[in-house]
Amino acid sequence: MKNPKNWKSADNVFKKFDINEDGVLDEQEFILLCKELFEEEIIDNKWRVEDIFKKLHTNEESGLKGKDWDRCFKKWIQPIVNPVNVLVVVDVQNDFIHGSLALHNCKSKHDGYEVIEPINNILSKVDWNKVVYTLDYHPENHISFYENLHLRELHPTSQIKQEKAVLYDKVTFLKPHVKQTLWPKHCVMGTPGSELHQDLHILPKSIQICKGQNPDVEAYSVFTRDNEEACSEMESVLSKIQATDLYVCGLALDVCVKETCLDALKLGYKVILIEDCCRGIDNDEIIKAKNAIVKNGGLIIKSEEVYTFVNDWKRSLILAHHAANKLSEKISSQSSSNLFSIIMYRSCTTSPNP
Repeated sequence: MKNPKNWKSADNVFKKFDINEDGVLDEQEFILLCKELFEEEIIDNKWRVEDIFKKLHTNEESGLKGKDWDRCFKKWIQPIVNPVNVLVVVDVQNDFIHGSLALHNCKSKHDGYEVIEPINNILSKVDWNKVVYTLDYHPENHISFYENLHLRELHPTSQIKQEKAVLYDKVTFLKPHVKQTLWPKHCVMGTPGSELHQDLHILPKSIQICKGQNPDVEAYSVFTRDNEEACSEMESVLSKIQATDLYVCGLALDVCVKETCLDALKLGYKVILIEDCCRGIDNDEIIKAKNAIVKNGGLIIKSEEVYTFVNDWKRSLILAHHAANKLSEKISSQSSSNLFSIIMYRSCTTSPNP
């Protein structure tokens, strides 16, 4: 891929691709722009380019110009050519490797330790803007522990009753009213099982974020909020550095890795799952998890490809399509909000009919 240094000026990029010099980037000119960004990837994905073009301009009779082009350049092109890349290492903790919830004791029979070498490799060879390590970090009375089942009353609608529940069953609690998988006690605060594995490299200036500290809230995703009014710690960290692209790996793929990826996609980040740096609990659920990530706009790659994406500026049309969809949603939401404000203002300033 070409160095993105030539893509810093909105005016210069516009002039380069406005072939007929009419002051508008039409669809064919936008396709040329995308060919330079994504190269051969657009050959079999022209439909993505066409859909992106529709999502990025609001005037159906023309193409990109004026405010549409400024927004396209700042909010879509710039994050593609100058991404802020974050590696998210999910829950590579002792309890998931050789402790109370070791993956080799689950249906998949996976060895969680196998993720450490490839993760260490990309930690050392790739130029990350930030590395975030997440940790399950539960109080003794956490709602997810099978050992704590007796501490809370089940809802009358729970299909599995308290006296018949066994490990890994799903029950429905009364307060809080949630459906919950019953896991073995794991990653308890301050215990050796909650620590990141000693062989995992911890980079200087990296960040560690603990999740699951509220006893009544399951927090598979690092984006889980204790309440809807406050951002999660992860959101604050990523916002501060203006992160654009999240490379996610760790344990377990079909639970915490999956939920972290899906939440990140909802929030508008470009998400890349590093498949060989993950292990999971249930092979069938792993397949479902990967399908869900792809369906929602994520990309799945191998660790050997990460260097090319981050250090060599390889760009993904799939991720760019997801970014365009999210930008379009944001534009529509803002338009609806503005329209509602106008309607409310008029209703408040217009005298009622006698």
